[in-house]
Amino acid sequence: MGLVPGSYIPCKEIRILREFTRYRYKLTSCRSSEKNRFQNALTVCNVALDSVISDIFGKSATSVIDYLLEQSDNSINHEEISSRLLRSLKKKSESVIESIEGYQMTDSQKYRMRLVHTHMDYITSTIADIDSMIDLLIEPYDNAVKLLCAIPGIDRKSAITIISEIGTDMTQFSNSKRLCCWAGLAPGNHESAGKKKSVRITRAGCTSNLHWCKLPMQP
Repeated sequence: MGLVPGSYIPCKEIRILREFTRYRYKLTSCRSSEKNRFQNALTVCNVALDSVISDIFGKSATSVIDYLLEQSDNSINHEEISSRLLRSLKKKSESVIESIEGYQMTDSQKYRMRLVHTHMDYITSTIADIDSMIDLLIEPYDNAVKLLCAIPGIDRKSAITIISEIGTDMTQFSNSKRLCCWAGLAPGNHESAGKKKSVRITRAGCTSNLHWCKLPMQP
């Protein structure tokens, strides 16, 4: 009878783009989990590189860790460690050596760490492939991407994610509040037993303020 408004269903091109952006988000989360797992393995082996090097997955830290994994015993060559440090880290060679002095790695721990690192490399390669596909899919919406990037705090990746979730036709939403509700970002009060509970925003890839949807985002 036309009494119930239809649900918002993006066009096929936007739906395909959304599948890739959501898959990319899942892979990024998976890679973060693997990084935490690798960091935990280092901690268990008494390797405290993170206390000296800010990025343990950078070139210097990766080179030092590879050296440790190649050793048949738990000894280290100070000169070899220093030679693997790049740029400003060379000045911290003594601190780096102290952070790994006395480390203990069994063969099984080394094997597991290699597996985790190989998996991280595979995920990174897959994300790069997805990014290439996303760049092709977003070409027709380049103008909308540029418009969104004009908003402070929105970069290209965020703009692509926003377009993949809400499209470019804002006539689908009668006002900004409708869009916020659809995106799961509208504030609400949940009260139980006289106590008000806060609302946790869980929709991935969306920004906390969508009032800019009033802008005409036509491709």
